[in-house]
Amino acid sequence: MLLRHGVVDSTNLWDVVIRTLVTSGSATIIAGVLGIGLAILLANVNWKLKPLLRGITQALYGLPPVVVGVAVYIVLSKDGVFGSLNWLFTIQGMIVAQTLLIFPLVLGISWTALERVSSEKRDVFKVMNASRKQRVFLEMYCARRGITNAILLGFGRAIAEVGAVMMVGGNIAGKTRVLTTSVVLETSVGRLDAALQLGLVLLVISLITAFGLQFIQYIRFFEQQSFGEDEIIDQSIDDFTATWENMNVVKDSKTIIGDCSLQVSSNEIVALMGESGSGKSTLLRAMVGLEGEPSIYSRDIAYVSQNPVLVMDNVAMELELSSKLHVELPNSGTYFASILGFEERGGQRTDSLSGGEIQRLAFLRALSMNRKILVLDEVTSELDGGSIERIEEQVVLFKNRGGGVVFATHNPFQAERLADRIIYIHNGKLIDEKNEIAQQIREGKRIG
Repeated sequence: MLLRHGVVDSTNLWDVVIRTLVTSGSATIIAGVLGIGLAILLANVNWKLKPLLRGITQALYGLPPVVVGVAVYIVLSKDGVFGSLNWLFTIQGMIVAQTLLIFPLVLGISWTALERVSSEKRDVFKVMNASRKQRVFLEMYCARRGITNAILLGFGRAIAEVGAVMMVGGNIAGKTRVLTTSVVLETSVGRLDAALQLGLVLLVISLITAFGLQFIQYIRFFEQQSFGEDEIIDQSIDDFTATWENMNVVKDSKTIIGDCSLQVSSNEIVALMGESGSGKSTLLRAMVGLEGEPSIYSRDIAYVSQNPVLVMDNVAMELELSSKLHVELPNSGTYFASILGFEERGGQRTDSLSGGEIQRLAFLRALSMNRKILVLDEVTSELDGGSIERIEEQVVLFKNRGGGVVFATHNPFQAERLADRIIYIHNGKLIDEKNEIAQQIREGKRIG
């Protein structure tokens, strides 16, 4: 083997490989913990300086290794700020240099991945009353492929870097020599064949790491293929009256909802009707605390939006989510799946479902929350007649248990069929049922 006559021979090759993995692996772990933690924070705040911070972070993607090496060398030298640590020409100093080098890369890519978790998914986490810790976990779960790519790119840059570790580590045999500095040294003494072999070892390590991390993305560690068998909570809901007063929503100096007040009681279904753009969806979002002021009834409401989103990978996991977030709730996936024809589809990927199937599954997810009030926004708009009939049946059963329902619809026949009371909205304000516009809405003349 050519390596036996070079600077790195076969007897100490493993020592160099292990030192390389320890140095770059440690730097990647430290940069990952710090970078992902900061990315989670930045993805969930609305600081005015965020665009500036993003620009600086992206500019540092190409941070020159020699600049990092000089900076760390100065800081760790005897007269430096951290000279007392005696980390110059040590593995610890090399880890510091590589961590600083890859931190912007890990931060920026993780930040982008987390911000791509849609606001609709964050709304689901909020309405389901996920704790802060649970929200962080769910956001990381949804952004896991982007975060994995950030870790992979960070490790790739760390293990291939030579300038900073050469300056800070000194390439001392048996102490700070790693694969990249060994390649440089072999090349400098004219042993190109040995340098090439070391380069191939480095390439193999990089490829194994890359394939390993990519493979992890597709291992379904948390995926539940079958539905839970727990008994449902079928007890009656205590009498209540929920009242919302003077709800206002203003966006871009324009009033979307103005001084709207309404109430819903147990054993009652209230229909909300209005033209397209009249403010129905915004009013319902204000009721559940997604617009305007936080809702005092947030722990009593289950909500299905007009364009619902699913947050888990398959059908069984989606119906299991409520019991995962709230330990007091049973995992009754089998029962809920049977309501709308998902019995044999527990392992089906949610990204393969049609729009109507997503609506049906989101409705079942809301039922599984076992709340007092259902707030439904056009929940049957994309469904066939049979599915509409079964959902309406569940709404009536929920009412008969003592629940209250508020649902928005354009369908006057559905409103008459289900509702105990119909309220009307026009230009962001509730109007009297005797109003001419309300009568036109009820007659279907203003449906859009």
